[in-house]
Amino acid sequence: MKKFLMGSLLVAGCASESESPFIDGFDPPAPKSDEMQIVAPAVRNVAPGTDITMCAYIDTRVDVDTDVIAYHGYQSVLGGHHVILYSVAQQQAANAHECTEDDMINARYIAGSGADSPPAELPPGVVFRIPANTQLMVQTHWINATDKPIDGQGAFNLKVTSPKPEHQTAQLFTVVDTLFEVPVGNGHKTSTECTVGQAMNVFTMGAHMHYWGTHASITHTPAGGAGKMIYDHGWTEEDVFDPPRNNYPTTAPFKLAAGDKIKIDCTYNNTTGAPLPFPAEMCVAWQYAYPLTQEINCTDGNWPR
Repeated sequence: MKKFLMGSLLVAGCASESESPFIDGFDPPAPKSDEMQIVAPAVRNVAPGTDITMCAYIDTRVDVDTDVIAYHGYQSVLGGHHVILYSVAQQQAANAHECTEDDMINARYIAGSGADSPPAELPPGVVFRIPANTQLMVQTHWINATDKPIDGQGAFNLKVTSPKPEHQTAQLFTVVDTLFEVPVGNGHKTSTECTVGQAMNVFTMGAHMHYWGTHASITHTPAGGAGKMIYDHGWTEEDVFDPPRNNYPTTAPFKLAAGDKIKIDCTYNNTTGAPLPFPAEMCVAWQYAYPLTQEINCTDGNWPR
């Protein structure tokens, strides 16, 4: 197995030293001296009308625990919807395939972005940790709305440092509605609510919808208390990749306790002429929170066991 050090270029695939690891038109910047770059293999010939999420397992490891303190994700623009970097517990030979539920149960969030997303910097003392000797997996989502096959690719530049005793490890916590279909027309609403299973400190909160979303709100209900809307935003196409965010300093994080409830409400205007099921459209509340060591996805009101 290959190992890497900070500042090295990680390339999945068979590119020679003289051959670019990137597809035509995709050229993320080289990593800086305190960064490392993760490059996913190209996704080839995504057929017209296809909506597909790919998981690429990379045959590369970090040899020591490595803390990510900032990152910038890159994805080729044509058809690109998101790119997410995970470390995985159950390792496998390097390969790329359409993602399954087993892939996501296996994953620990490291970084995430969209084709037009800005760079992200974590608050001082908060990190996403890559455990030593764990495999990396890059998930990419592609929606080909053209009439021709397309190629796509994703990459990350990660600013990293050695772990320190004062570092708080963060993870992604999502509240996801999958049991809906958006009919044609304006004003359809859907929502889901999650009862939180453990205490956490939230430092960033946002919503996620696709192109037909018009409004998203998030309500927090303390255990035994009254609900209060804490996120309330209209939605545009630009918000798909760069959504409005609530940011909280580590000196005053948004605290969630076991038994609290988080509810996401989404509104849509479906102009496609056909119903939009999940995942063509989405309704997600997402939070970056600490201290967590595993991604938590509360799907359709079900806290993971």
